[in-house]
Amino acid sequence: MPNSWPITEFGTLVIRQNAAIDLRALHKALSSWGEENNYYSFEKTMQEKAKSHGKEIDIEWAYQKKVTDFIRFKISVAIWARGMNPTKDGKIKGDVEVVIESQMEMDWQNRWDTTPLHRALRKLYIYYIKKNYFLNYAGKCWEETYSLHATVKTHLNQLEIF
Repeated sequence: MPNSWPITEFGTLVIRQNAAIDLRALHKALSSWGEENNYYSFEKTMQEKAKSHGKEIDIEWAYQKKVTDFIRFKISVAIWARGMNPTKDGKIKGDVEVVIESQMEMDWQNRWDTTPLHRALRKLYIYYIKKNYFLNYAGKCWEETYSLHATVKTHLNQLEIF
């Protein structure tokens, strides 16, 4: 099992709003962000249910990026839209919640997971010998996570410009 460090705790990167949004533009932005940053991205789920108070839409994206043979970045984006009703300008309006989580996996190919001695040596390598090296990569994963966060906020018209 790979050793992973959470870059964001669950619920720390949450965007909530009740406004008209263009989900197609957001979908396109998420796809292009993955291509621009060299992530392998795929849509895990896409569900749309018609309810009496409006549509319920659930979208979940997963991004993976091989940084080295030992390190991989994983980012997941979940979009929950409730009570979505169409507006006159082609957008949909309702309650939207976006949750972004990320983690950095070390030894994601399980090369050091064969024996208990190898697992102990892997832990020694990660937490003592090369800790600053891995913290540097964790900072890069943090930057890319907040870059995705800014992209989502831009498409939801929440980005503040100073």
